[in-house]
Amino acid sequence: MVKKVIRFIVLIIGLSLVAYSGYHLFKIYSDYNTSDKTYEKLQDEYAVDDSKKDDDSTKGSEAQSPWYDDIDIDFAGLRSENPDVVGWIYFENEDISYPVMYSGDNSYYLRKTFKREHATAGSIFLEGSNKTDFSDCHTIIYGHNMKNLSMFGKLKYYNRDENYYDSHQYFQILVDGKKYRYQIFSYETVSDDSDEYTVGFEPDETFGKFVQRMAASSMKDTGIVPTKDDKVVTLSTCSTSGETYRFVVHGVRVDEH
Repeated sequence: MVKKVIRFIVLIIGLSLVAYSGYHLFKIYSDYNTSDKTYEKLQDEYAVDDSKKDDDSTKGSEAQSPWYDDIDIDFAGLRSENPDVVGWIYFENEDISYPVMYSGDNSYYLRKTFKREHATAGSIFLEGSNKTDFSDCHTIIYGHNMKNLSMFGKLKYYNRDENYYDSHQYFQILVDGKKYRYQIFSYETVSDDSDEYTVGFEPDETFGKFVQRMAASSMKDTGIVPTKDDKVVTLSTCSTSGETYRFVVHGVRVDEH
């Protein structure tokens, strides 16, 4: 009789664990799905991505549109839904295209979507100490390293595939009336309290040495070394190296329109 009771208790515990695991997996899937749908809807409604359109006039020719014709953003429409939008980040040749949010701190949009709904993926957001017009010498943008490769999940490819950089060197940041193009010059794994998270520089020798160290620390020698007069953007995401580490991708502004 005692053995039957023990087997029954073990069975109940096992079923409970299975049910809990199933519920947890459902919550994760639902959370991911909600986040993905939110940003897909924003891209459909407010982002015109001309880089994905077939242009009959250029088929069969070498003609290519200039980089600044890739994408246009309806910022007025975006801000009618959420005024915290300060820009849009767009990767050339990669499916990374999101609004950049700003709350003045580094926690609000960590687990909130553009719609201010709770989601594990959160939002792509600007460092709270940076200027929202991207005029700082060093600007930091944060995004989660999601398992479904959304947000900044695809940045890990720079580390995992030595050939990935060759066809994924450029990203753009769009703000009101301006488009900035950045070329990636360095990427590395750093601790979460690294000097790479320093902002507030002036265009002086201190900043010059700062970006030279960034270039020297890169996992790949890109041959690109910014100067004190350049504008640099760091994209920061979680690293598989551990909770106290981050994977960062550094880009230098090479053009604007």
